[in-house]
Amino acid sequence: MKLEGRPLTSLVGREAYRQLLGVKVFDADGTYVGYLKRVYVERRSGRARRLIIRLLDGRLLPLKPQELRLTPTGLLITRRLRVETGGLSTSLRRLEEAVMEIKRIRERILELDEAYIAGEMSRDTYLSFRSGLELKRRQLLSEVRGLVEELESQVSGLEEERRGLLSKLRSASAHERGEAARRLRSLRMLITRINELLETAKHELSLEMELDDFIESCLR
Repeated sequence: MKLEGRPLTSLVGREAYRQLLGVKVFDADGTYVGYLKRVYVERRSGRARRLIIRLLDGRLLPLKPQELRLTPTGLLITRRLRVETGGLSTSLRRLEEAVMEIKRIRERILELDEAYIAGEMSRDTYLSFRSGLELKRRQLLSEVRGLVEELESQVSGLEEERRGLLSKLRSASAHERGEAARRLRSLRMLITRINELLETAKHELSLEMELDDFIESCLR
């Protein structure tokens, strides 16, 4: 099977790898499986030693750079993966994507603000460019707020399940304890993953409120 992109081993430089953080990761079939969370770069060579992928099911997957390729859409793992993609994972994935989109739009709006304040473009041109970005941004913010509310409810249910399993451990048989322990580990990872993403999303929402205040002050 011919894989797209170029080997990640060809990329050199700490800054180049820093810019890849948060990009989407796909498996060899082209299925979206997560995003790049962390990169360990060798100080002397500037090449990646190890990369950490956050999968949709909450797991952290360490990979060598030889196992990844760089494509126009993100990173491609050179093998197939089995990752849970149920309703909860779908909501997590969409929240991740929406947060990344909001970040990109905010950066673009700030660039336009700086150009306008510096007198590099007219008010009409500035407002023309910004209106489309602003519309998309507000749509994403509304979607993110809804997803945050949905996932907070999901976390509450998962926490309740976890407490129920813990209360049953003492009276359970050896086999049941083993099954419960595995489920508890899975729940702990999933709850941690959701809470991390919720914290990131709420931080972005806070930044967007600050951006609104800044834009209003510039347009007065």
